[in-house]
Amino acid sequence: MTTTTQHSIRGPEQILTEVRRGRMSKFQIIAVSLALMLIILDGFEVGIMAFAAPEIQSQMGLSSDVLGYVLSASLFGMAIGSILLTPLADRFGRRPLTLAMLVLIVAGMALTITAPSAGMLILWRVLTGLGIGGMMANLNALVAEYSSDARRTTAIAIYAAGYPIGATVAGFIAGPLIPMFGWQVIFVVGTLLAGGALTAAWFFLPESLDYLLGRRPDNALSRVNRILSRMHMAPLNELPKHSTAEVQAKDKGMLREMLSPPILRLTIALWVGYGLLTASYYFANTWIPTILTNVTGDPQLGTIMGIGANLGGVLGCFIFAGLAIRFSGRTLLCMTLFAAAAAYLIFSIVPIAVVVGFVLGMLTTGAIAGFYAVAPTIYSARVRATGIGWMIGLGRLVSVAAPIIVGYILAAGMAPERVFIAFAVPLVIAALAALSLLIGRQNATMAD
Repeated sequence: MTTTTQHSIRGPEQILTEVRRGRMSKFQIIAVSLALMLIILDGFEVGIMAFAAPEIQSQMGLSSDVLGYVLSASLFGMAIGSILLTPLADRFGRRPLTLAMLVLIVAGMALTITAPSAGMLILWRVLTGLGIGGMMANLNALVAEYSSDARRTTAIAIYAAGYPIGATVAGFIAGPLIPMFGWQVIFVVGTLLAGGALTAAWFFLPESLDYLLGRRPDNALSRVNRILSRMHMAPLNELPKHSTAEVQAKDKGMLREMLSPPILRLTIALWVGYGLLTASYYFANTWIPTILTNVTGDPQLGTIMGIGANLGGVLGCFIFAGLAIRFSGRTLLCMTLFAAAAAYLIFSIVPIAVVVGFVLGMLTTGAIAGFYAVAPTIYSARVRATGIGWMIGLGRLVSVAAPIIVGYILAAGMAPERVFIAFAVPLVIAALAALSLLIGRQNATMAD
């Protein structure tokens, strides 16, 4: 693409087509990289609770069932944030919502440090989860919108790797610091990192071109042309304005678009598949360190297993990203989910084998990357953040019950390995839902 000094007569749709079909500019790569940095923060903020949980349980004298609520608190906040807050990005913009959610994360992390009881700990973790949930789906949409068709699935898979990267970093930091300074120290680190991310996003995070061209808020033309200039594309002469009635009609039709044929079937498949996957993922991600610590009496073994599963998740996302260059994201998603179900069954037989935990993390996180990559291809730009947000939010509502249920099951005396067998079943159902997405790929609104 070449720069020109004359304003173009191209329309918004042609602009977006050029972005999708062209090579990614330095500006686009920076935007996607910044989103990656923010999702790393999300993974860190959620992951630290799994590593702090044994110390919190010991210090506060919590039973396993109460600890389950503590571990699920941020997941519940993430679910509510994804469902109720993410749709605001389709109305007010990707950038302002991201900044607002980062403020919530900073506040939640800072207040967690002061929590004197399990009740207050749950409250502040819910607040942190609200910010994370409101930001994750929004950033997912932003990455999809700034990626070219040829690299979208790969870019989103790399973006999804940020979550396990953050959780892995949390494990490496928590391992030496918590025994020395107590569980609060890891939340001090998290607060500082969230503050730094807020500063970086304030200065460098761009608004979505899809949002500006579709919603056309005040000063949209000048903002679009500034972005086009940084992408070395010719500017636009004008943007046709939306009337108030048109904007209201668009708002009223957002959920209707998601829940009407032929999109309805794909939406339901997304909800079922992602929800069951995340239930299995968060069971393992939140309980593995504590389960192994209790079984072996060695806190370091639990931490090592948690780190191993997250490192596997990072590798899984990058493998998915590499394979997505040659193969359909939907095909890869289906295959990965069936393999993840098998990994859970193996883990039930050899629960202390670090290599199995590594493979388990690789497959489940790779599958999450697959859902992140497929979801944007199903929805149009005007409901993309809403569609992804509802998928993530409803999935989290399902997953929020997993750590709580496991807490009660373990408190009742069930052997941990039997729990892993039970969670293989949802993964098989999730794989069947992904198969439905593969069959329905001809209805996609963006290239996969």
